[in-house]
Amino acid sequence: MSDAEHMSRKELLQPNRMEKKLYAFVDHAYRKKRLYIGAGVAVITLIIGIWGGWQFVQSQRVNQANLFHIARAKLSNPALSEQERFSQGIAALQEFAKSESSSVLSVLALMESGEAYARQSKNEEAIPVFEDVIKHPEATIFLRNAARLSLSALFEELQRWDEAEMMIEGIDISSWDDVRWRALARIAILKGESEQAKKLLEKLLETVPESVFRQEAETLLLTL
Repeated sequence: MSDAEHMSRKELLQPNRMEKKLYAFVDHAYRKKRLYIGAGVAVITLIIGIWGGWQFVQSQRVNQANLFHIARAKLSNPALSEQERFSQGIAALQEFAKSESSSVLSVLALMESGEAYARQSKNEEAIPVFEDVIKHPEATIFLRNAARLSLSALFEELQRWDEAEMMIEGIDISSWDDVRWRALARIAILKGESEQAKKLLEKLLETVPESVFRQEAETLLLTL
């Protein structure tokens, strides 16, 4: 006979260990139901709050992108004259940069307005705009370096060589080495310092042989 056949009816009806644990949990949950209900409500509220916050952030980003697009579109609006495109576009971009100062898009708006000034040969107006990009707390490393390059080019046009070189020297990332040496070589050529330019170009070719500026550097070396 099996063990089950030797068990009394009372023993067979007794709950097993798993059932006892289940009963104990149900009893505990019932007695602490207010605690569990409160915890459940808190978790649901937290999830809804996170989802709502994410939705708000996404909405804000879309709204900022739309405003930025509207502002920069004025620079190419065919319904406006060239002067109107320039003045209204600059004003719209700078207003956007001011109103959305905590966004990376505000940095892009400043870059756009600085470049618009530079295209109009309004160097003195463009310089402080690019300086604002470098100081902007939301500016990425790439945008700061791009602003330094733009400032260097403006200082070159104004023959403010020391300031032009200072901007380039501020680019201290190894992945930008060929950009820096190319820019410094160009300044050296403009200053009439051919030997210095030659050293910089040779350094570029030797250190960064796959540089996109390789052909330009080789051509310049032939003229020095």
